Amino acid sequence: MTSMLPPTRDLPPGRQDEIRVEIEHAVAGRGQRRMRLAPVLAAATAVGAVAAGVVFLAPSSQPQTANQPAPMTTQATSAAPTTRPAPVIPGLSEERIAAIEKGCQESAGVQGTPKLYQHVGSGQGAFALIYTSNAVLTCTLDSGGMPFNSGFSSGFDPEWLPGHFSADSLGASTGGDVPGNKPIYRGVHGYRIAAGRVDSKVARVTLTADGQTVDATIANNTFVARIVHPTTWSPPEGTDFGEVRAYDAAGNLLGTNNGSGNKCFVNPQGVIVSGGWRDPNTDPKTCEPAQPWR
Repeated sequence: MTSMLPPTRDLPPGRQDEIRVEIEHAVAGRGQRRMRLAPVLAAATAVGAVAAGVVFLAPSSQPQTANQPAPMTTQATSAAPTTRPAPVIPGLSEERIAAIEKGCQESAGVQGTPKLYQHVGSGQGAFALIYTSNAVLTCTLDSGGMPFNSGFSSGFDPEWLPGHFSADSLGASTGGDVPGNKPIYRGVHGYRIAAGRVDSKVARVTLTADGQTVDATIANNTFVARIVHPTTWSPPEGTDFGEVRAYDAAGNLLGTNNGSGNKCFVNPQGVIVSGGWRDPNTDPKTCEPAQPWR
């Protein structure tokens, strides 16, 4: 046994700001349960859940991903019987996939077994979407001198969908040429992002923000939409992370992340797996049935 303390370690990129957001919300809501970073949920109809207390992180010494504050988890979750095929990532070797999964997980500082569901782009600024048993990781690759730089949202059960799709991560990253950033990040583009899960009925997903509308990449029952901005761009102040809209093959609107109400969803055992975060005393009997992520 030794009395030596372990060496000091730097926090994973982005984790410092995420901790700061958690502390700010814990202080603001004393007497309530601590809020964690977690998903924004979209309902099966055109009326989705509305997020409360959405926060953009202030520009820091390096590009960071801003995540929305969490719905409060009020009950334990229960896994769904998974029938999804294993994700297929064209053009990547098993070794590279494993390296991305491990590197992004270590960057985010989350637990669980990571699984890569999308790899978008190539070279500097490529993007990886990863899920664990209770988190989503949004990870930029080989950008700003960093092989892996991951944000995350957690505290939910990915095996259940609140309708046809779920927007699990909405956020933005400042450009590398914003004043105050380190020289190593010069030339890194800012961007806005929306990512999440879909069921088999979803054929198209769009993200509208900053006066633009872009189509998401859909693969392995997930979607990723990014709006790339100049290297000098900073997210505007406010709570608008943009609108995500999902459509079926005929062009019919299946849902949007913006709407009114506070829907909650339960699994077949009656356990709340999505929503219900405004009131920790939400009665599961008032919730709608969640759908397995297939």
